[in-house]
Amino acid sequence: MRLLLRTQEEEEEAGWDYASADTKTHTHCYHIYPAMMIPQVARRLIHTYGKGAELLLDPFCGSGTSLVEARLAGLNAVGLDINPFAVLLARTKTADYDPILVRKQAHALRNYVDDFLKRGIQPEPPQFFNIDYWFKPEAKRDLALLRYAIEQAIPAETRDFFLVAFAATVRESSNTRLDEYKLYRIPESKLHAYTPRVFETFWERVGRNLRGLEEFFQERVPATHVQVYERDLRQGIPLPAATVDLIVTSPPYGDSQTTVAYGQFSRLVLQWLGYDDDTAKSIDRRALGGKIAPVQARYESPSLATALEAIAQACPKRAKQVNQFYDDFALCFPEITRVVKPNGYACFVVGNRTVKGVRIPTDQILIEIASCFGWRHLTTHHRNIPNKRMPLRNSPTNKAGELSPTMTEEHIVILQKQSRVGEAHAGGCIKASERFFASICTRRLKLLCCKDRGVSVPGPPPSGLRERLFDRRAVLEPVP
Repeated sequence: MRLLLRTQEEEEEAGWDYASADTKTHTHCYHIYPAMMIPQVARRLIHTYGKGAELLLDPFCGSGTSLVEARLAGLNAVGLDINPFAVLLARTKTADYDPILVRKQAHALRNYVDDFLKRGIQPEPPQFFNIDYWFKPEAKRDLALLRYAIEQAIPAETRDFFLVAFAATVRESSNTRLDEYKLYRIPESKLHAYTPRVFETFWERVGRNLRGLEEFFQERVPATHVQVYERDLRQGIPLPAATVDLIVTSPPYGDSQTTVAYGQFSRLVLQWLGYDDDTAKSIDRRALGGKIAPVQARYESPSLATALEAIAQACPKRAKQVNQFYDDFALCFPEITRVVKPNGYACFVVGNRTVKGVRIPTDQILIEIASCFGWRHLTTHHRNIPNKRMPLRNSPTNKAGELSPTMTEEHIVILQKQSRVGEAHAGGCIKASERFFASICTRRLKLLCCKDRGVSVPGPPPSGLRERLFDRRAVLEPVP
């Protein structure tokens, strides 16, 4: 076997923290990404629940940690993500680049860069909003030359390898604070002393990534393949029914526009890679919970009902936003259920965030939602997050004094698809959701809903309110 794994007894005794583990082995070293699943967790989940498996799915693949580990373990894999930068990372980290060829191309690229510098060639940098705010003139100049050299020197077949190193250089050469994922500028008091090192940073990244590529190339199973799609899971998974053996994934925490800002993290890189401003800025809005819409999914979750009622006491609007995330999350389950084989496993790594002082038990909510679609809860493992780029407390509203604790623990929820998911089971969840909404519809939340829909506020909930809230239904197709 290509990776030495501890015995099951040693694993259980060691726990799931992996506080001292090297998380930058193989191609995992290529680029940081918000809220990444560490490879040790993905590796252990594949080893434990993927015995005899052929196909792994990560429907929220991010930078592709589970996809890399799938190839190392001898599995084919499919990944989905709405973020084009995440898709670039995942495809590049799982690609079969020949390290010898890439190393030769790196030497050729260096010659191109040196020649352009000697000849005084100065390509135009991209034009996007606030580029001068986020990059010093010398950084813009050097990044533009480097991007042009990559286009000229590197063939399309391996160009993404160098673009990922370029992406890391963009981030590290910008005026952003590198200790966070959100877009915050270096304070003016420190900015004048900051000198970007574009070329030095780029060659350091290329060298580091080449070492990771060599390790991955030696240890991956050559016969395995990975496909990564830039796709919203709610729009469907491009796989036939009952073809997936194992899901290993870490879905969004539900706060993409606040703490874990995937879009903000990716924006500057995408703009330098040629994506238009709208694409770069819309990622967080297109994420789960990013846009308020009519309630579609139908499910029962007493844990969510309790949390929403408490949040609504402080802010009905915030309760509505939280509910939207879980409604969107539930909309993913018909497709997840469709593509997984009977008795297949799904491993979700989730965090329990805090909203308006209310801790939301996403691990338990996930179990309750999944049960409505024919999944059985096997166990939940807990792990402390040893290293966090985010602060221990944050201000989601960006208002002075309004602080909430961030997540320092993750929960690894293990589910198994029951051998048959029938119409009766799904129908029962639809009926249960009627009681679910009634239980969370506190007086203040009713006021908000009534106001939004132009009906009178006084008195009990107006007739038909519940039907209007559930006016669009998720299609729950039974799996044969």
